[in-house]
This record gives sequence, structure tokens and C-alpha cells, in this order.
Amino acid sequence: MSDDQSEPRPRSSRDPQATIRKILAAAREEFGANGFDGTKVEHIARRAKVSKQIVYFYFKGKDELYWELLKDISIKTNERLLQIPLGDLAPDAAIRAYVEEVYDIYAEDPVLGMVSLDQSMHGGAQLRSIHEIRQLQKTLADRLAEVVRRGQAAGVFHADIDSNRIEFMTVIITVGCLSSTQMLERYSGRKWQRNADETRAFALDFIMRALRK
Repeated sequence: MSDDQSEPRPRSSRDPQATIRKILAAAREEFGANGFDGTKVEHIARRAKVSKQIVYFYFKGKDELYWELLKDISIKTNERLLQIPLGDLAPDAAIRAYVEEVYDIYAEDPVLGMVSLDQSMHGGAQLRSIHEIRQLQKTLADRLAEVVRRGQAAGVFHADIDSNRIEFMTVIITVGCLSSTQMLERYSGRKWQRNADETRAFALDFIMRALRK
């Protein structure tokens, strides 16, 4: 079919930014419920109450929509963690404040846990590197590294602990507690979570005990 015989592109909304926000909100819900593989553009369009053609008018496809979700999560999460006054706190209190904030961020938004598990299965295939995110990550990593150095110099933390391990293990334990508990209870036939607050306290203490001498 020649270009002049192709279907005309749909007209964009009179409020394109509102339409984009609706599409992104719908994509967030769909990806959060079904993961990358289980989500289709037509499902996103239906949830956003727009045509599939409108979705493609603003976005190249599912990959771009998923990346927009990942980018939004990464920026907002790192910006929130950077609000913690790590340099003003004693090393032990600083790391605990960081771990608490990570846990609470994931607890407040179950989509984060789903996306983390989803990207673990895909080996981070949909992740991209952009300067804004890398700068936020580096700033946070540098601040955590300085806290660890202070803690080691004061004899509070083990000498073989580093900030990368703290970052990675905090997310792994948090996602496991918040996203895998029901599955593990069904698999084992044993119930271990009495309430959400107790699980949070156990996870935080578990991480902190691993750091302290």
C-alpha cells in the first residue's frame, strides 16, 4: 500500500499532555499487574479510554511505554532517597534511615516490586542509561560510601562492607519481603508474617545486624 493510500494518522487530543498522562497512568497499571510480557498496547489503550492508534501517535510501542515507567520510578526513587540527610546522621542511624526509606518506598507502591521482579526475569532488558538517572545514582552511591567509611573508621561496621552491597541487598530483601511472602507461604505451607509492621522491623534489623561489628 502506498503512503497516500495508508490510513490517516489519528488527530491528537486538544489537550495532548492530558492524553499522554492518561496513557502513562494506564501503562503503569497494566505493567504493574501483568508485567512486560503480559501487557499489550490494546490493554493500555482500553484502560486509558483512547484508541490504540492514539497510543501509537504518542509512543513508539510497548517498549517505550515500559521505559517511561522505569525512568519515572528511577528518578522519583533516587530523588526521594537523596532527601535523607545522611551526612548529618551518625553512621548507624544514617544507614538505618536509608534502609527504612527504601522499604517504605516499595511498601507504598506495589508496582515497584512487580517491576523489579519483572526486570529480574528479563535481565534488565528494558533498562536504558541516561545521564539524569546516572547522576542521581552516583550522588546517592557517593553519599552512602562516605557513611560506610565513617562507620568503619568508628569501628561500627565490618571492614568488608561496602555501599554497593548495602544498596543491592536492601532492594533484594525488601522486594522479597513485600512481593514474595504469599508465594513462599503457599509453597512451604507455613505462615510467617504476622503483620506488615513486624515484617518491616524484622527486615530492617536483619540488614543492620549484618553490617554491625
